[in-house]
Order: sequence, then structure tokens, then C-alpha cells
Amino acid sequence: MTEKHLTLSEKLMNIQHELKAPKNLRNNFGGYNYRNAESILEALKPLLVKYGATVTITDTVEEIGGRIYIKATATIYDAENPSFEPCRVTAYAREAETKKGMDDAQITGATSSYARKYALNGLFLLDDTQDVDTEAYQKAERSAQNAPKTQGNKTAPKPKAKPQEAPQAVAEPTPAGAPETDQARTELREYLKKHGIDGMIVAQACNLNKNSTHEDYVEALAYAMNLVKSMGGVP
Repeated sequence: MTEKHLTLSEKLMNIQHELKAPKNLRNNFGGYNYRNAESILEALKPLLVKYGATVTITDTVEEIGGRIYIKATATIYDAENPSFEPCRVTAYAREAETKKGMDDAQITGATSSYARKYALNGLFLLDDTQDVDTEAYQKAERSAQNAPKTQGNKTAPKPKAKPQEAPQAVAEPTPAGAPETDQARTELREYLKKHGIDGMIVAQACNLNKNSTHEDYVEALAYAMNLVKSMGGVP
């Protein structure tokens, strides 16, 4: 407990300053480290004891635009002065309609964990942004593209292709790294930035990764536009 009687705002300020929640988890697709709600809570508990405060996290389910969202609320209370008005922050995460390898209960649980993490991020001023607009994400995608082999200062000549019969035209997805894919990714990134949408939400919902194609980014952009429309905005 504290010796000096601090207001809840002062306690929260000190906790925000001292809280160190390491990004101890790894996303191999995006090539970056991140933290989850459990990591934040583990680092937070000693500070709550130190400053005489408690934190609760609650969930509610809301339907917006015909889709299901989990609304997480993180609230900090003054344990030494229960009469003080608590401080709370809310965050939303949308349930995916389907997610490979997960049943309905697991989808809801994962969505809840995601919303809770961002509610805690907002309450304690933690920056956990790793989305399609970050340097780490772009670096991971660039590293996936094979650089041309060189001989000295010259680019190794490509072997001459042997004459082959003309293959039948087959419609295939535009691969990652192609100009069309880069353009679609850039358009998505700019749209998310313009409308203030967390890119991680879109990347998770649309399963974007370093191997995503032009078609994947187009679908993700449509998803983001529908999200803006469902929240009452203008796409």
C-alpha cells in the first residue's frame, strides 16, 4: 500500500509510467513480437498491490450492422478509497463468421481476448500496434520475396527457356510481391489509416500474412469498407 494518499488519477499515472509489459509472444507470419492480455495482467498485478488499486475486465456482446462484436471494458478502482470514481476504457473486436480450426466458442473466446487486450492497452497507454501499416509487417513481406542472385556486380543472367508448348490459360491468384499485390496492399493501408481502423483487426479477420495475394487484399479492403459502413461512417 502507499504511504502518501494519492488520488486514483495519480495512481493510474504512476502505473502507466512504471508498467513494463514485454512482447513475449511471436507471430511467425508477420515476423514480429507481441503481447496478449495475460502478459499485461502478469506485469500489472505487482503495481496494483504497490499502489492500492484493483482492475476488473468485463465483456458484453453487441450486434452492430448485423455482425457480432465483443465489447470489453477495463476498469481501475481505488482499493484504499472505494468512494473514488473509477476510470474505465472500452474496446471492440468483431467475431469472425468462420475461422479455420476453431468452433464457435473458441472464436468468441479469441475475440474476447483480443478486445480485452486493447481495452488494457488504452487504459494503461500501451502501444501494441502491429498491422499491415507497420514497418515490421512490411519487412516480413519484403523478406519473403527472393532477391535476384548476383555475380560480382552483375546480375546473373537468366537461363534461356526451352521451347515449350503453349500452356492452357488458367486463372490463378496474383502472387505476393507482384505489382498488383503491392498496389492493393497500399490501397488497403491508406484506407485503414484514413478511417482510423486498427489494421490488426482486419489482418486477423481476413487472415492476411506474408503470402497474401492481390485478391486477398481486395477482399480485405471490402471488409474494411463494410466495417466502416456498419459503424455509421461513410466508406
